[in-house]
Amino acid sequence: MTITIIGNNLGAGIRFPLVLYQETVYGTSLIPVWREIDYVAAGLIGGRSACEILLWTLGTLLLLAAVAYLIIRRYEGHRHTVALLLAGAGVAYLASIIAQYGPLFHGPAGFCIPAGVPLIFGVAWWVYHAGEEDESNGVDDLQEPESDEVPSGDSR
Repeated sequence: MTITIIGNNLGAGIRFPLVLYQETVYGTSLIPVWREIDYVAAGLIGGRSACEILLWTLGTLLLLAAVAYLIIRRYEGHRHTVALLLAGAGVAYLASIIAQYGPLFHGPAGFCIPAGVPLIFGVAWWVYHAGEEDESNGVDDLQEPESDEVPSGDSR
């Protein structure tokens, strides 16, 4: 999720992976990502805005790929691939924001608060590191636990 203020307070918007909700002086819009791709392909949107939309679409595709991979391979333990897809989506979303608003998330187009990007990176880190204790102790769980007690031999 990204929160934006457009230009000199001409409007505001909230962008989710699949949809952009925007209120401007021209009205309220709910624009799905495939419609934005149509606008770029038709030449209605160009320049930095087109670059932003294409990078955002890449992030959305990577996010959807991570979810699909997780669903398909959930029992096989391929969490590193899912984590890398999530991190790639976070990088694409961050690059999209920087393409439109600049590295400080502020520019002539307005300013942006990338609220969801840190969350995506956090989830990617968690997925990558989840279960490491289980894997490192997995072999030990199959063996009998060692006891500190000395076995009693003969009783006198």
